[in-house]
Amino acid sequence: MLRPTIVLALAAGVSLAAAAPAGRAKSTKAAKSTKAAKASHRRGVSKANGSNMPRGFVWPPSQAMRDAGVACEHALDEAAVAWTRAGREGHIADAVTIDDATLGGITYVPVYGKGPYKMDCQLARALAVIGPELAAAGVREVHFGSIYRWSNVRVGGKTKNVLSRHALGLAMDVVSFVDGEGREAQVARDYPQGDALLLDVERAINASGAFRLVLTPKNDPLSHKDHFHLEANPSYAQPVPRS
Repeated sequence: MLRPTIVLALAAGVSLAAAAPAGRAKSTKAAKSTKAAKASHRRGVSKANGSNMPRGFVWPPSQAMRDAGVACEHALDEAAVAWTRAGREGHIADAVTIDDATLGGITYVPVYGKGPYKMDCQLARALAVIGPELAAAGVREVHFGSIYRWSNVRVGGKTKNVLSRHALGLAMDVVSFVDGEGREAQVARDYPQGDALLLDVERAINASGAFRLVLTPKNDPLSHKDHFHLEANPSYAQPVPRS
């Protein structure tokens, strides 16, 4: 169940960076093609370990994670994403905010409160990669309930003694999607009815390689009956070459 007390953060891919002096990073290069970005994500994707953390994740962030963060920030620049470095919170290794709440051509609208919304760079990158696929499915806006919050995994109606990726700024709970004609497809109301837009979105995200399996009312009707739970799927197991 989504909680209105959640601290939101448009802050879950491929890598993370060390905190540096705050400031805006603007794109100076043309955006990479969607195909190239997807290929990059698929090369870096791996399954989580038993603790629910991405491969190679440690706290505080290792040098490999910091190098991965630098690479992620460069990828946002190349994709023409307007972002600003933010202060760390929880276990967000490379905290950023998105200046115009737009990623990959899709507008992200909060259900509770207002921005700026903090997230890990890896989630921002994953959302930028999937944006064209969401647009092709007919999505114009994504309405989300939470991104960052310090919490444990909740699945099947039970809370486990395992840290959630929300605490890493790598997860987003989405309550609805709005299409180009302004129709809002709500997960709680329309997914059980087989809404075509929601099913297309689910397929696109699962096929992208940038995310783990989407949690929905279908595969977790107790804890995710009213939203899609998306998790960016970075891997820090392999060193990132320094530029």
